[in-house]
Amino acid sequence: MGNEMSAVRRLWLGAVLSGCVGVAWAQGAETSYIQQGGTSADQRSVAIAAQRDGASATQGMEPMSTRGAFALPGLFHSSDTDGLSIDKVSASYWPNYQSGSQWQGVEVQTQRYAQGGTNLHAQTLAYGYSAIDPRTGMGLNWRAGWNQGLGNGLAVGELNWNQTVTERLSWGVFASRDWVESIGALQQSIHYDLVGGSVDYQLHPRLTAIGSLAYTKFSDGQDRQQQRARLVWDAWPEQGLTLQWAYKRQYGASDGVRRTYFNPQQLDESMGFIGWRRRFEGWQVYARAGWGYQKLLDQDHTPARSTELQLTSPVYGQRFFRLRAGYTDTLGLNGPGYGYRYVDAQWVWRL
Repeated sequence: MGNEMSAVRRLWLGAVLSGCVGVAWAQGAETSYIQQGGTSADQRSVAIAAQRDGASATQGMEPMSTRGAFALPGLFHSSDTDGLSIDKVSASYWPNYQSGSQWQGVEVQTQRYAQGGTNLHAQTLAYGYSAIDPRTGMGLNWRAGWNQGLGNGLAVGELNWNQTVTERLSWGVFASRDWVESIGALQQSIHYDLVGGSVDYQLHPRLTAIGSLAYTKFSDGQDRQQQRARLVWDAWPEQGLTLQWAYKRQYGASDGVRRTYFNPQQLDESMGFIGWRRRFEGWQVYARAGWGYQKLLDQDHTPARSTELQLTSPVYGQRFFRLRAGYTDTLGLNGPGYGYRYVDAQWVWRL
């Protein structure tokens, strides 16, 4: 990806809903996470919306069975306006599976990156663990594994841990390590290490503020610092409607050298979002659309927009599926108008 957006996870960074869905699924859509500069605080708003109506974040998350489950197949596809296409296929086995937010097991994933006449392939073997309260998004999940095939092997992983301090205050820490997913960076075997933390504070029963700090170190010697703030207002609880505002300031490379991934000297972003969540005859739907602007240091404002849909089916016999798709239009390596689209699907089969 020309734009710098990946793991992240969070969440679907280690958890699609900041801990509400398994890390194994997160590995597809969250490859865009670091590329676009996300943090776990971005997805906390989804978990907050879920707990507002007292519902679990997705069907299939209520306690089911400890007999185990398969996630087969897991499919992820993304493409962008720089011409990069990413495909990932995974299979997971959770011998200890209680629900979609409480499980542990192993995952195998293959990755294919294509741009122009360049094709790169890699494979990952990982073990993951999740112990999350689906109604609050609080708890621990992590994933650790080994990726092979992009010149050098790399130990990869994610960790997300959220805890409540008081009824109104909670905190979280997160970390991830993976490849930077642009063709140029992959060809040079550039990876990143990210660490960060977030704080949620309930200003009012229907208004929550979220702040986060994150630091990313790239293996080519560059780094990134990121500060984010978000307000989530439960505008119309009966209809599952939330209004959100998000601000980001990011500091990156300062030497003026053009790189193989997006890491500008300074980036400011302000966006407003409308979120909608619904349960209907066993189906779970969450949709979000956002509009705003981005600004590079000493340059004019440029428009930014984002849309996302999350859908989870009822349980049919011993199986259900979940889908996540979205599109963003932001600044990228080649300037404004960088478009990124993705779809992530997973079929879960209980034993």
